[in-house]
Amino acid sequence: MPDSNRITMIIEGLPEDDGRVRFKTFIDQLQSLNATINRLDREHSEGREHVDFQIAELSFNSPVRVVLEPKPTANAQGIAAAIIDSFKKVGDAIDGDDDLSRIDSDILADMRALARPVGKQVKSASLRFDGEEFRLTERVYSRADQALAVTEECDGTFDGMLEQINIHLGANTFHIYPTIGPRRIACTFPATLYDDAVAAVGRRVEVSGLLRYRSGADFPHQIIVREIRVFPNEDSLPDWEDIRGIAPDATGSLTSEAFVRELRDAWV
Repeated sequence: MPDSNRITMIIEGLPEDDGRVRFKTFIDQLQSLNATINRLDREHSEGREHVDFQIAELSFNSPVRVVLEPKPTANAQGIAAAIIDSFKKVGDAIDGDDDLSRIDSDILADMRALARPVGKQVKSASLRFDGEEFRLTERVYSRADQALAVTEECDGTFDGMLEQINIHLGANTFHIYPTIGPRRIACTFPATLYDDAVAAVGRRVEVSGLLRYRSGADFPHQIIVREIRVFPNEDSLPDWEDIRGIAPDATGSLTSEAFVRELRDAWV
C-alpha cells in the first residue's frame, strides 16, 4: 500500500499523565478524524461515502500512533488520494495566513475539534500524509474558531434539497443544497419541527429562520430554522394540457388578443 494513501494520527499525552493519552480523549480524536474523513469522502463522491479506511498500524506507547489506509476497492485509491489532498490544502490554509472565509464551515469545525484538546487534554497531536506533518496546535484551533465566528445575523429564506439529516441524541440538524449561491447550508431545527424535517428528506424545501454569516462570507453557513415548507414533486405539478381552459373567464369580455394588447399598452 503506497504511503501517499495513508493517514497517520499521532497523539502525546500530558506530562502529568506520563505521556499516556486518556481513553475518552483518544476516542474523541478518532471520532473527529473519522467525521472529517467521511465528510471529505462525500465531497469527492457525489454525496456518498465510498472509501473504508482500515487500521494498518496501532501503537499505544507514548505517543499513540494510528495509521489508516483505504480498503482496496475499484476506486478507493483515487478518492483516498483526493481526501488527503483536501486535508493538506485545508491544513496549509489554516496553518498559514490564508483567508479562511471560502473554506467549508463543516470542515473548519472538524479541524477545530481535532485541535481542541491540544494544551488541555494532550500535549501534542498531529496528522501525517504524503511524508508531510500537519501539527494540530492551539493556533490551528484559534484560527478555525475565529473563521467560524458569526459576524452577522438576519431573518431570511433559502430553498434547496434537504439531505444529511441527523436526529441522533437530539442533534436535529440537516443540510440544504441550494441551486444557486452557497454549495450547502447547515440547518438546526427545534423538536417541534421534527416530523416536518424527517418527512422532507430528499425533497426540495424552503427553509425560513435566522441566517448566520461568517466574517467576509457572501452567503450564510447556518440557518436556525423556524419553518420548513416542502415543494411538491415535479411529477405532481400540472403541465400545459392540465391548465388549458382552467380559467375561461380570466379576460372578462375581451378576447385573448385584446387582453394581451391592453396589457402591452399599460407597459408604455
